[in-house]
Amino acid sequence: MSAVFLLLSAFYPLYAQDITFSQFFNNPTYYNPAYVGLTTGLKIRFDGRRQWTSLPGDYKAYSFSADIADRNIPGAGGIGIIASSVTEGVGMLQTTTFGFMPSVRIQINGFSLLQFGALISVMSRQVKWENLVFSDQLDPRLGNISPSSFSYPDSKPAVFPDFSIGGIYQLKINNVTGTFGLAVHHITEPDQSFLQDISPLPRKWVAHMDFIIDFKKNRGYYGRAREFKIDPGILYQSQADMDLLAIGINAYVSNVYFGAWFRNEVFNTSSFTTLVWMVGLNIPLNNISRMKVMYSFDMNTSRNTNFTGPSHEISLTFAFDKIRIINPNRMRSKKRWHSPLECSPF
Repeated sequence: MSAVFLLLSAFYPLYAQDITFSQFFNNPTYYNPAYVGLTTGLKIRFDGRRQWTSLPGDYKAYSFSADIADRNIPGAGGIGIIASSVTEGVGMLQTTTFGFMPSVRIQINGFSLLQFGALISVMSRQVKWENLVFSDQLDPRLGNISPSSFSYPDSKPAVFPDFSIGGIYQLKINNVTGTFGLAVHHITEPDQSFLQDISPLPRKWVAHMDFIIDFKKNRGYYGRAREFKIDPGILYQSQADMDLLAIGINAYVSNVYFGAWFRNEVFNTSSFTTLVWMVGLNIPLNNISRMKVMYSFDMNTSRNTNFTGPSHEISLTFAFDKIRIINPNRMRSKKRWHSPLECSPF
């Protein structure tokens, strides 16, 4: 069955969505390159996801990204890199991506800004023919014991360039930071076919919005300061004929994160197919750097998808607030904003 499906996918344009991370708020540049350099300093992110764990051919996805901001170059937002790897169907199909992300920044005033980013990447899709199982390999009693007479096609990995763009509007009013974004991925719909047929990679649209509400620090017992923030948000994604809608909220209390999100594979708010629970820690390394560790658990709530099993995701983020591209003593910008938006709000 796996061999038949893969051969069909090689010859016919079967459309599918890009892998989706439940913790998209911890992997922002994967969804919108305009996040590159949105706040000052260096951000390094690692994300790992195992999806549909009850199936023999589950999905495994890994993502790495790093971006750095600098305000000493007028109009510069920052630069970043991204790499991802997705393995599907018992290792039959592997997709890897390497990309470069620049961004530009338009500071409207001290409390609002526009930022635009782009992703220029190279993608590779490869079939692991040796992992396929054909019918002539199967014995009725002993299972998979025989070599196959199937001759692997002389096909090389599909390697192609890919381009994405995005924009963000952000503002801060009192203790509320609002972020509104829109991104378009796979703008040119590149051909991802392994063989002779044409199979375009469908264009993907992503829209997102969130509001971080920072409550004032309250003194708890023994005079210890406690921070309390909440971050409700929404993300909508559309690719080919498939939609994805995620609505939820994260909370931060004294270096501990909690979150609950509802997700649906259609643009419908009356019922949801997945419930996502998230928990994490903010670990200060010193006064200007920190580490965030988060884990999320996807629980299927629909009868149609219960057989796929749960999904697990772990993210690790390092933030270094004072690292810059250019020494500020060597270059003077004409105008500098001392904006509260420069600090990482969550």
